[in-house]
Amino acid sequence: MKTQNITLVLYPIILLCILLIVHISVGSISVPISSENAQRDFNTALGISLLTCYFLFAIRYIHKKVAQNLERVMEVNRQYQSFYYHRSEISRKFKQHLIWSTSIGFIMPIVYMITEGVIARINEPEVFFIAVTAIPFWVLTSLFCLQILSNNQYLRVLSKEVENESLSKQISVLQNLLAFGLTTAFTLLFAMAIMPVFWINQPVHFSDLAVISGLGTSFSLIVLLPMLKLIRQLKFLSEKLINENESQITKLIQSETSYDASKKIELLLNEMEKYKAPLMKRHALYFILCLIPLPFSWVLLSLVELSFKH
Repeated sequence: MKTQNITLVLYPIILLCILLIVHISVGSISVPISSENAQRDFNTALGISLLTCYFLFAIRYIHKKVAQNLERVMEVNRQYQSFYYHRSEISRKFKQHLIWSTSIGFIMPIVYMITEGVIARINEPEVFFIAVTAIPFWVLTSLFCLQILSNNQYLRVLSKEVENESLSKQISVLQNLLAFGLTTAFTLLFAMAIMPVFWINQPVHFSDLAVISGLGTSFSLIVLLPMLKLIRQLKFLSEKLINENESQITKLIQSETSYDASKKIELLLNEMEKYKAPLMKRHALYFILCLIPLPFSWVLLSLVELSFKH
């Protein structure tokens, strides 16, 4: 396994261990849970720790996938010299998002403590450390959302650079972009699947569900609607390629029979076979994965609550 792949997982795991050790040490995470405030502190500390580490992993993973798609586009249109320009543009956007996210990271813990009425308990060690660890949580949460929107949009714009290439190359690039979009959607939905941790042995208020469902639906639509556009475009390009190849094969058959003609016909037939179904098996797999996290998380929450009651 490459060092880059190891650190992709290793850093979030190290961060998770540090956060859990801190919260256990100060009493934010402790069992048995003796009161409603202790349950709320437990849920918040655990939820913040899990999501902070997940967002760190997800952001790094998305960056890796963006770089791979960028390389693919540059390879197709043979504009290798543009690679570093596009990388610098993506890096510039990331720095801009980091500044915005840092501002949000310091503001949101204060807003949360005021709205939830826990500002009066700030002198308690467990509450104080929850507030402190909420800063990187909100920084990475907002950064994750901004990066998802920005990188998906940037790659879609970048894909237009291959419009003058052959149909097969266009389809190949769009297939990669569709896979990237569905992977991004999965990372978003998996993050939402962790959120029920905040309601362990706590009532799930309608307002909570409304906010989470609204945000989740909005973000899912923002991410998935462009994917539907890509699917339509892929189907159009696939049909166009098949029609053009069939026309060329007809002309070759009508021409004088030769070894070169038969080779060209074979190549055209292979290309038609390869791209007649623009949606690949991995696309179906990614789509199925997108359906799993949310129902699975609520089932898991029910099982966790049952274990606490026993």
